[in-house]
Amino acid sequence: MQVEEIIPRYYDSNVYIINKKIVIDTGMTEASVLRGIEEVMPIEDIELIILTHAHYDHSGCANALLSRSHAKLAIHEADAPFLSDDTLSSALSFGSKAACPPADILYKGGEKIPIGLNEEGIMEYLEVIHTPGHTVGCICLYEANSKTLFSGDTVFSDGGIGRSDFRISEPEKMTVSIDKLTKLDVKNLYPGHGLPTIGNANRSIELSKMMSARMNP
Repeated sequence: MQVEEIIPRYYDSNVYIINKKIVIDTGMTEASVLRGIEEVMPIEDIELIILTHAHYDHSGCANALLSRSHAKLAIHEADAPFLSDDTLSSALSFGSKAACPPADILYKGGEKIPIGLNEEGIMEYLEVIHTPGHTVGCICLYEANSKTLFSGDTVFSDGGIGRSDFRISEPEKMTVSIDKLTKLDVKNLYPGHGLPTIGNANRSIELSKMMSARMNP
Protein backbone atom coordinates (compact mmCIF):
# COMPACT_ATOMS: atom_id res chain seq x y z
CA MET A 1 0.00 0.00 0.00
CA GLN A 2 1.31 3.40 -0.99
CA VAL A 3 0.45 6.30 1.34
CA GLU A 4 0.99 9.97 0.46
CA GLU A 5 0.35 12.54 3.20
CA ILE A 6 -0.73 16.14 2.67
CA ILE A 7 -0.81 18.59 5.59
CA PRO A 8 -2.51 21.70 4.14
CA ARG A 9 -2.55 24.23 7.03
CA TYR A 10 -2.58 24.27 10.81
CA TYR A 11 -6.29 23.67 11.42
CA ASP A 12 -6.91 21.41 8.44
CA SER A 13 -7.11 17.68 8.81
CA ASN A 14 -4.34 15.63 7.30
CA VAL A 15 -5.20 14.36 3.84
CA TYR A 16 -4.06 10.87 2.85
CA ILE A 17 -3.85 9.49 -0.69
CA ILE A 18 -3.88 5.70 -0.98
CA ASN A 19 -2.42 4.06 -4.09
CA LYS A 20 -3.05 7.24 -6.05
CA LYS A 21 -6.79 6.62 -6.23
CA ILE A 22 -8.40 6.89 -2.77
CA VAL A 23 -8.43 10.03 -0.61
CA ILE A 24 -9.03 9.84 3.14
CA ASP A 25 -10.37 13.18 4.45
CA THR A 26 -10.10 16.37 2.43
CA GLY A 27 -9.05 19.23 4.69
CA MET A 28 -10.80 22.57 4.29
CA THR A 29 -8.25 25.00 2.78
CA GLU A 30 -9.07 24.54 -0.88
CA ALA A 31 -6.03 26.10 -2.53
CA SER A 32 -3.56 24.22 -0.35
CA VAL A 33 -5.40 20.90 -0.64
CA LEU A 34 -5.79 21.04 -4.42
CA ARG A 35 -2.17 22.04 -4.90
CA GLY A 36 -0.97 19.29 -2.58
CA ILE A 37 -2.99 16.58 -4.31
CA GLU A 38 -1.96 17.75 -7.78
CA GLU A 39 1.68 17.31 -6.76
CA VAL A 40 0.92 13.63 -6.16
CA MET A 41 -1.69 12.73 -8.78
CA PRO A 42 -4.27 14.21 -11.15
CA ILE A 43 -7.40 15.11 -9.21
CA GLU A 44 -9.41 13.64 -12.08
CA ASP A 45 -8.05 10.18 -11.17
CA ILE A 46 -9.52 10.10 -7.65
CA GLU A 47 -11.97 7.19 -7.44
CA LEU A 48 -13.16 7.36 -3.83
CA ILE A 49 -13.16 9.96 -1.05
CA ILE A 50 -13.62 8.53 2.45
CA LEU A 51 -14.44 10.90 5.30
CA THR A 52 -13.57 9.68 8.79
CA HIS A 53 -16.33 11.95 10.10
CA ALA A 54 -18.42 14.98 9.14
CA HIS A 55 -16.49 17.86 10.73
CA TYR A 56 -15.72 20.66 8.29
CA ASP A 57 -11.94 20.53 8.76
CA HIS A 58 -12.12 16.99 7.32
CA SER A 59 -14.85 17.50 4.72
CA GLY A 60 -14.59 21.12 3.59
CA CYS A 61 -12.80 20.42 0.29
CA ALA A 62 -14.88 17.40 -0.68
CA ASN A 63 -17.07 19.38 -3.06
CA ALA A 64 -14.07 20.88 -4.87
CA LEU A 65 -12.55 17.42 -5.37
CA LEU A 66 -15.85 15.87 -6.45
CA SER A 67 -16.46 18.64 -8.98
CA ARG A 68 -13.17 17.77 -10.72
CA SER A 69 -13.45 13.99 -10.63
CA HIS A 70 -15.91 11.13 -10.89
CA ALA A 71 -15.14 10.03 -7.33
CA LYS A 72 -17.71 8.63 -4.94
CA LEU A 73 -18.05 10.16 -1.47
CA ALA A 74 -18.27 7.81 1.52
CA ILE A 75 -18.93 8.31 5.24
CA HIS A 76 -20.53 6.44 8.14
CA GLU A 77 -24.31 6.62 8.03
CA ALA A 78 -24.56 8.22 11.49
CA ASP A 79 -22.52 11.27 10.43
CA ALA A 80 -23.97 11.65 6.94
CA PRO A 81 -26.76 14.09 7.96
CA PHE A 82 -24.24 16.56 9.40
CA LEU A 83 -22.30 17.14 6.19
CA SER A 84 -24.66 19.93 5.09
CA ASP A 85 -25.33 21.37 8.56
CA ASP A 86 -23.39 24.59 9.20
CA THR A 87 -23.50 24.15 12.97
CA LEU A 88 -23.18 20.41 13.52
CA SER A 89 -20.39 20.10 10.97
CA SER A 90 -18.57 22.90 12.86
CA ALA A 91 -18.30 24.88 9.61
CA LEU A 92 -19.43 28.05 11.39
CA SER A 93 -16.63 27.61 13.92
CA PHE A 94 -14.19 27.96 11.03
CA GLY A 95 -16.02 30.97 9.57
CA SER A 96 -17.49 28.96 6.71
CA LYS A 97 -20.68 27.31 5.53
CA ALA A 98 -21.06 23.59 4.93
CA ALA A 99 -21.00 22.88 1.21
CA CYS A 100 -20.49 19.14 1.15
CA PRO A 101 -22.90 17.20 -1.09
CA PRO A 102 -24.70 14.08 0.15
CA ALA A 103 -22.56 10.96 0.40
CA ASP A 104 -22.84 8.27 -2.25
CA ILE A 105 -21.79 5.45 0.07
CA LEU A 106 -22.89 5.00 3.69
CA TYR A 107 -20.90 2.69 5.93
CA LYS A 108 -22.15 0.85 8.99
CA GLY A 109 -18.80 -0.59 10.09
CA GLY A 110 -17.20 -3.86 9.11
CA GLU A 111 -17.00 -3.14 5.39
CA LYS A 112 -13.78 -4.00 3.54
CA ILE A 113 -12.82 -1.58 0.80
CA PRO A 114 -10.52 -3.01 -1.91
CA ILE A 115 -7.57 -0.73 -2.59
CA GLY A 116 -5.55 -2.75 -5.09
CA LEU A 117 -2.97 -5.52 -5.34
CA ASN A 118 0.20 -5.43 -3.29
CA GLU A 119 3.65 -6.40 -4.59
CA GLU A 120 2.86 -10.08 -3.99
CA GLY A 121 -0.30 -9.81 -6.11
CA ILE A 122 -2.61 -10.05 -3.09
CA MET A 123 -5.64 -7.76 -2.88
CA GLU A 124 -5.49 -5.38 0.07
CA TYR A 125 -8.44 -3.85 1.87
CA LEU A 126 -9.27 -0.98 4.20
CA GLU A 127 -11.55 -2.27 6.95
CA VAL A 128 -14.10 0.23 8.27
CA ILE A 129 -14.16 0.33 12.07
CA HIS A 130 -16.96 2.35 13.68
CA THR A 131 -15.45 4.31 16.59
CA PRO A 132 -18.09 6.68 18.03
CA GLY A 133 -16.90 9.24 20.53
CA HIS A 134 -15.52 12.32 18.80
CA THR A 135 -18.70 12.13 16.70
CA VAL A 136 -21.46 9.53 16.57
CA GLY A 137 -20.26 8.31 13.18
CA CYS A 138 -16.49 8.43 13.48
CA ILE A 139 -14.63 5.68 11.69
CA CYS A 140 -11.08 4.37 11.54
CA LEU A 141 -9.66 2.45 8.58
CA TYR A 142 -7.32 -0.52 9.03
CA GLU A 143 -5.14 -2.22 6.44
CA ALA A 144 -4.07 -5.57 7.85
CA ASN A 145 -1.19 -6.47 5.53
CA SER A 146 0.87 -3.37 6.39
CA LYS A 147 -0.68 -3.12 9.89
CA THR A 148 -1.67 0.47 9.16
CA LEU A 149 -4.45 2.44 10.86
CA PHE A 150 -5.96 5.71 9.65
CA SER A 151 -7.53 6.97 12.87
CA GLY A 152 -9.25 10.25 12.00
CA ASP A 153 -9.89 12.17 15.22
CA THR A 154 -10.36 9.12 17.42
CA VAL A 155 -6.71 8.78 18.46
CA PHE A 156 -3.58 10.74 17.67
CA SER A 157 0.09 9.94 18.01
CA ASP A 158 1.71 9.83 21.45
CA GLY A 159 -1.51 9.02 23.29
CA GLY A 160 -3.72 11.88 22.13
CA ILE A 161 -7.48 11.57 21.68
CA GLY A 162 -10.13 13.60 19.90
CA ARG A 163 -12.42 16.01 21.70
CA SER A 164 -15.76 14.58 22.74
CA ASP A 165 -17.62 17.72 23.79
CA PHE A 166 -19.37 18.53 20.52
CA ARG A 167 -23.15 18.33 20.13
CA ILE A 168 -22.66 15.26 17.94
CA SER A 169 -20.13 13.60 20.26
CA GLU A 170 -20.68 10.47 22.36
CA PRO A 171 -18.09 10.76 25.13
CA GLU A 172 -19.42 7.72 26.94
CA LYS A 173 -18.41 5.58 23.95
CA MET A 174 -14.91 6.95 23.37
CA THR A 175 -13.01 4.53 25.62
CA VAL A 176 -14.90 1.52 24.27
CA SER A 177 -14.11 2.65 20.73
CA ILE A 178 -10.42 3.01 21.46
CA ASP A 179 -10.45 -0.39 23.14
CA LYS A 180 -11.47 -1.82 19.75
CA LEU A 181 -8.29 -0.39 18.29
CA THR A 182 -6.10 -1.97 20.99
CA LYS A 183 -7.25 -5.37 19.68
CA LEU A 184 -5.59 -4.67 16.32
CA ASP A 185 -1.93 -5.16 15.50
CA VAL A 186 -0.98 -1.62 14.47
CA LYS A 187 2.49 -0.77 13.27
CA ASN A 188 1.78 2.54 11.53
CA LEU A 189 -0.70 5.14 12.75
CA TYR A 190 -1.86 7.95 10.47
CA PRO A 191 -4.05 10.34 12.52
CA GLY A 192 -6.39 13.09 11.42
CA HIS A 193 -4.05 15.74 12.83
CA GLY A 194 -0.40 15.79 13.77
CA LEU A 195 2.45 13.53 12.82
CA PRO A 196 2.09 9.80 12.13
CA THR A 197 3.61 7.08 14.26
CA ILE A 198 5.68 4.71 12.15
CA GLY A 199 6.52 1.49 13.98
CA ASN A 200 4.97 0.10 17.17
CA ALA A 201 1.89 2.29 17.10
CA ASN A 202 0.17 -0.16 19.49
CA ARG A 203 1.86 1.62 22.38
CA SER A 204 0.48 4.97 21.25
CA ILE A 205 -3.04 3.55 21.09
CA GLU A 206 -2.72 2.03 24.58
CA LEU A 207 -1.75 5.47 25.89
CA SER A 208 -4.79 6.96 24.13
CA LYS A 209 -7.03 4.44 25.85
CA MET A 210 -5.57 5.40 29.24
CA MET A 211 -6.10 9.09 28.45
CA SER A 212 -9.71 8.48 27.43
CA ALA A 213 -10.45 6.46 30.55
CA ARG A 214 -9.30 9.40 32.68
CA MET A 215 -11.21 12.01 30.66
CA ASN A 216 -14.36 9.98 29.98
CA PRO A 217 -14.93 7.85 33.11
